Amino acid sequence: MDWSKTKSIFILAFLVLNTFLAIQYFNIIITNSRYDVIQKPMIEEQLAAEGITYGELPKGTEKGAYIAAESKVFSKEELKALSDQEILEFDNKSKGLVAEFEEPISLPETNTKSKLNQIIRENILYGDEYVLWKTDKTNNTIVYIQTHNDKMIFQDLSDQKIGMLILYLNDKNQIVSYEQTMLENIEDLEERQDILPALKALEALYNKNDLKPNSKVTEVQFGYYSPFPLSGEQILAPTWHIVVNEKEDYYVNALEGQVIRPNEKLE
Repeated sequence: MDWSKTKSIFILAFLVLNTFLAIQYFNIIITNSRYDVIQKPMIEEQLAAEGITYGELPKGTEKGAYIAAESKVFSKEELKALSDQEILEFDNKSKGLVAEFEEPISLPETNTKSKLNQIIRENILYGDEYVLWKTDKTNNTIVYIQTHNDKMIFQDLSDQKIGMLILYLNDKNQIVSYEQTMLENIEDLEERQDILPALKALEALYNKNDLKPNSKVTEVQFGYYSPFPLSGEQILAPTWHIVVNEKEDYYVNALEGQVIRPNEKLE
């Protein structure tokens, strides 16, 4: 037996096999890449065809995890710092506090948001942990919500409020009182992982017929949300908050893709 020839045949056979496997492998990669290229613009094209518009979506490689938190009970020592306020109620059912300013605080007509943020920082316990959320002209209130790692803890104005600061104004555009709830001892329940891109959240809404033809997505934000707010411990999910036509609020679980409508969340 000519070992030299046999060795050459084996080497050639292995080369042919490796070449074949390499071709198959790259074909799979190319096919998947083409699929991604084809799939990625599909939802964009569908939205465009229906006249559904949106601005620039958040980008980056956000990571998220379910988090746990506890409703804070403000201590009497903390309340002592509010010397220019009358405490009307604290440690109530929602474990928050209600206070009234001894002197109403006027809001300026210019740079209102900047001035308002300063008022919050200087007059509200842990005021720097809240950000402006909504202005309710019907009820003459301004709503701030708490943040965690610079991400908002989204709220709808339900009976059970968590991590929310509501400022009450009089007819002279002065802050006269407020209601405050807060979360503390916030921690991840699992290892943080990649979240769904914002476009996937829009796709989830579209597939549920929540994005109607010719509607406009006016805001897309990433934060946390609890579909079942409680008075004690809270479990919050990383969530996309999407506003449609400046008035319709939707929430999409950023890990699992479920759509949560505030008016249906307790069903």
